[in-house]
Amino acid sequence: MKKLLMLPVLLGCALALAAPESCDPVIHNYSGWMERHNQKLKFIQQYSDEIQIAFFGDSITHFFEETGKSVWNEYFNGTPYRALNCGIGGDLTQHVLWRMLNGELDGYKAKALVLMIGTNNAGANTVYREPQGDTVLGIKKCVELMREKQPDAVVILCSITPRGTDKNDGYRKRNDIVNKEIEKFCDGKKIIWCDWGPQMLEPDETLPVEMCSTDYLHPTVKGYKIWVKNLMPLFASIIDPKDPNSAVVPSVRTEREWWDAIAAARGDVSDKNVAFLGDSFLEGFYSVAPEARKDLLGEKSELNLTFRGDLVQNVLWRAKMGELNGFAADALIVCAGNANTNKTPVEVAAGITTLVEAARAKQPKAKILVTPILPMGREKDSDLRKWAEETNELLVGIEKEGVKLVDPAGVLLEEDGTLPEKYSADGVSLTKEGYEAWGALLKSNL
Repeated sequence: MKKLLMLPVLLGCALALAAPESCDPVIHNYSGWMERHNQKLKFIQQYSDEIQIAFFGDSITHFFEETGKSVWNEYFNGTPYRALNCGIGGDLTQHVLWRMLNGELDGYKAKALVLMIGTNNAGANTVYREPQGDTVLGIKKCVELMREKQPDAVVILCSITPRGTDKNDGYRKRNDIVNKEIEKFCDGKKIIWCDWGPQMLEPDETLPVEMCSTDYLHPTVKGYKIWVKNLMPLFASIIDPKDPNSAVVPSVRTEREWWDAIAAARGDVSDKNVAFLGDSFLEGFYSVAPEARKDLLGEKSELNLTFRGDLVQNVLWRAKMGELNGFAADALIVCAGNANTNKTPVEVAAGITTLVEAARAKQPKAKILVTPILPMGREKDSDLRKWAEETNELLVGIEKEGVKLVDPAGVLLEEDGTLPEKYSADGVSLTKEGYEAWGALLKSNL
């Protein structure tokens, strides 16, 4: 842990021999405070073996289960993660410390602990009574206690979110000073910094009402979605350390853009007739040949569940972890595994089969059109072509009731097996004309 460095003026009375109030664990006198604390102890008893994440904080964390309930239930109610919310409205650092010492860090082994606290230390005490340095020390004490009681967990320390209408707000300025200091606690390994609050602000640093309630403090659903967008890649890297090269084990990616795409898909699931589920090749119907996609669909509405660069295990993770929830499609168009060229045909075919099984389980009434590995390599005897064909031969048994293989090799290849330049300029990815030929084939089977 990095040593705390600050100017004497920041520390103020924190330099006194006695610990400041911010570091002294106390019970809060708020109505319902002890009741919620006891509810959390019961939750721990009920889910002790399932809890992967625990959140600690004040009303901003607390209201994740109220204002942000839809977001909380989508991500932290067991799928993909089981989380414990130990936020209580009105808490200061000293109240969180008491709760941590009295059961809220006991009885389970979390992989990640999320802490955001301190805004009420500014709201409850003037700067003259509690200098910023005292708040910093209180947060430091919380982090140290987390590390002591849950040594195997990674602490995700979040910046205090912006408050007030603009950058001139006194509370905002005060908390900005605190944030600069507490960031120094983070080593990027066991204590990770998550500075998501600034993403709620406009370019001129005003806090818009669509991001917070009219008190310019508590996030709206939109604000909570931003918090999740920043947390999920961190959770993925901490909680899911699976072998990223296994084609049959669901595996996450940590890029924020990947999670942005997942969030966008989850927010757009109503009344969709067709869902595209797959990798870069299927994504080309959006980036390379959108007109071919429109011709394929006609009047049907569609959901884009594709992402460039995905391996079959990444698509499998998305399929299992919520992207196929919340709607009932008439048809799914599936294509994945094209980027798994470092794995054997047996492994890749197993991954594709597992993906189709997961899709069928999530969408039992949908017709599933599966495009196997697309033709690769300019010539018939190229290594890539042989790999693709061997993989596809293993997929013959995938066809069952409601599942059909739609192999575009017959429309993309010349009679001698050559992949012409008009369909693939580089012998791997498809051109606009290639997508048109593939799209026409899919349309005839839709």
